[in-house]
Amino acid sequence: MTSRGNAGRPEQWPEHIRARYGVTGRPRWLPALVVVLLVGGTIVSGLLVWQLATPTVSAGVSSYTTVADDRIDIEYQVVRRTDVAVTCVLRARAADGYDVGYATVELPPASGRTQHELRMRTAYRALVGELLGCGEDEPPGGIPGAQFRPGVDPPTQPWAPDSP
Repeated sequence: MTSRGNAGRPEQWPEHIRARYGVTGRPRWLPALVVVLLVGGTIVSGLLVWQLATPTVSAGVSSYTTVADDRIDIEYQVVRRTDVAVTCVLRARAADGYDVGYATVELPPASGRTQHELRMRTAYRALVGELLGCGEDEPPGGIPGAQFRPGVDPPTQPWAPDSP
């Protein structure tokens, strides 16, 4: 008479029997470990991608007002994730597309959202005020230099009324 206990443990079965029933020599917890590692790796990768895709400094123009033929006021905001100094580049352009004002502004260290205003002197009447970009301690790469109409001298910044 045979008993069920004589069958032995699966690792003692002959290879062809183990293959037939899908019995392997690996531990039962190994697939769960692989799933946990894959999920953890996906979460870490997602956090790294989010960190790299989110800039440490972002900025934009809130509003601009052409005050006179020689002045435009540009209001802009800067958002910083850390307490760092920032350098921003702003310009004013005329209806013909040429720059009429160009300024590099250094902002002291701060974190979070900050509001700023620049009174920019212009060579002649400005149509639009733009913020070209902000970077930590220096202007970000890829920002074009001033492009004034030939023969036009760039005005000094910031705006101040002419003294007699």
